[in-house]
Amino acid sequence: MTIYPPDIAATSRNEFVWLIGNGPVSRDRSQEIGAAEIVVRFNNAAGFDTVTGTRTSHLFLINCGGQASEWLADPGFVDRPVVRAAKEILLPIHPAKDNHYSPPLTEAERGEPDARNHADAMVSMLERSGKSATILSPNLFLKACRIIGYERPERGMAAPSTGLIALVWALGTFDKPVAATGFGFDGWSGHRWKAERAFFEAQQDKGRLRLDDPV
Repeated sequence: MTIYPPDIAATSRNEFVWLIGNGPVSRDRSQEIGAAEIVVRFNNAAGFDTVTGTRTSHLFLINCGGQASEWLADPGFVDRPVVRAAKEILLPIHPAKDNHYSPPLTEAERGEPDARNHADAMVSMLERSGKSATILSPNLFLKACRIIGYERPERGMAAPSTGLIALVWALGTFDKPVAATGFGFDGWSGHRWKAERAFFEAQQDKGRLRLDDPV
């Protein structure tokens, strides 16, 4: 069992920013998440409308590559319950991040399926359905890259996960600790899970994060 710093352990449940990962979440957390003002989810929002309830103040949707392409091709995507429930939708990969490669990505590279940035198309799709979306600053992605070991984006690099980017955003946006649950730091091989776990654990050591043990 994780032993939290005293200031984190004493934090009342509605004073956390809750960040919900893709892994299993203990049912013991349901009441806490339901009472929270800020609940951040991402992508397909594992646990939504089950153990983690429906409250969604912020929904991160990855806007690059194949997953974004699939969502854009799905006419029912905008009617998914978590999309409708989200008070604010955030797109974490600003197209300008492609200019930070050395040299910057060519137009041909930017058009490759795995690299294509769909931010504008996703904003348009969501706005047509009555939902607004914000494309976040490229600095957010650049900071996440540095956390996993890249001083600047590199061709062929491992990508920072949406969960990591969401945590970086939450830590820089809210003046309150983050409670992260449902994070197992495994899955797609294109992420640097060891480096991401180390960052989460470092934030816990600083008293900025409460990280639940995997269920």
